[in-house]
Amino acid sequence: MAVRQEGVEKVTIFYRRTRDEMPAYDEEIEAALDEGIELVTLVSPVEVEQKKGRLAGVKFIKNELGARDASGRRRPVAVAGSEYVVPLDTLVVAISEEPETDGIPADVTLTKWGTVLTDAKTFVTDRPGVFAGGDVVRGPNTVVEALADGKDAAAVICRYLRGEDLTVPAEIRLPEVFVPAADEAEEEAPAARAAMPHLEAEKRTGNFAEVELGLTEGAARCEARRCLRCDLEFTQTEDETGEVVAVGEEKA
Repeated sequence: MAVRQEGVEKVTIFYRRTRDEMPAYDEEIEAALDEGIELVTLVSPVEVEQKKGRLAGVKFIKNELGARDASGRRRPVAVAGSEYVVPLDTLVVAISEEPETDGIPADVTLTKWGTVLTDAKTFVTDRPGVFAGGDVVRGPNTVVEALADGKDAAAVICRYLRGEDLTVPAEIRLPEVFVPAADEAEEEAPAARAAMPHLEAEKRTGNFAEVELGLTEGAARCEARRCLRCDLEFTQTEDETGEVVAVGEEKA
């Protein structure tokens, strides 16, 4: 996002491990490099330099990879005497994330990661009437997960206010509309995965223009044909006589 800000001339990412250990999708890393972002690896910040009360730079120390940690990645080990200073005018800290817990009551238990401890199925904390979900429980995650937690927690809260069992009974939802499988004549020869068209790198810096331009209708239809039709085991339809038969089941 930094490289898209108007007036930004250079953006550098400093990472304590190598690119192979970066917790990011390869296509995202490639996109950053295409846009001119410089990637400096095997360095860790040591101290923020300032001049007259303003940011002047960051002192880094070089690393080498050591033994693997609990995540399976090799742990960065500082190289003694390798410190150096990089002049900067803006610093964006992106080393891990943690929830804001200042407003959470003291009698609500937190985990060692600083997240709220809850029951995974009911969102209940150890304080009666207090429910929690989203990043404050999961840690850094997607917006979709947070929205889903909010929707599910709201249903549980309704059950709580009504004095009902908080555990929502499991419900099997079957498709309401049967979509016939593609005819063999419509099937095409195996095709490579469609590549998403992107705006040229030089046109997407310094602005927030849409980068992914979307698949063509033909490419989207081709990708949709990859569906494995998991529903064929339990959906039903009518044959030409009006008899209900299971899809994929041959009549005797």
